[in-house]
Amino acid sequence: MIKKLFNGELSLGATFWKYGILGLIILHYAFKMFASLLTSYLGGHTIFNFFMYHFHFVNSSKLSLLWTLCYIATFVIMIFYSYKIIGAVWKSSAKYVKSALIVHLSRLGILLAVFMTWYPFIVR
Repeated sequence: MIKKLFNGELSLGATFWKYGILGLIILHYAFKMFASLLTSYLGGHTIFNFFMYHFHFVNSSKLSLLWTLCYIATFVIMIFYSYKIIGAVWKSSAKYVKSALIVHLSRLGILLAVFMTWYPFIVR
């Protein structure tokens, strides 16, 4: 199923709405959830500042290490998924023959959705 998705073999509607928009929303909120779980261990520092200057692997609590690993893993998955879902929508829309307007709107929409997913991280 994942291979079909990333090869653009699924319908444009399913690729765009289910896996594109909904998938990005789920990943974004999972990332925010792990970030908020991690902030209770940061002691008032930003996440970047904490990991650069105050984090100690041995002296940290096991739960903070778990949230850190989940945070980093979700971030990496978001990068990979954002890249792959743009390609999936692009390939799926190339096979859509009913309306050229829908093709262009879906391509523009997925680019906008990926941008809006990453916008809070770009602005910081």
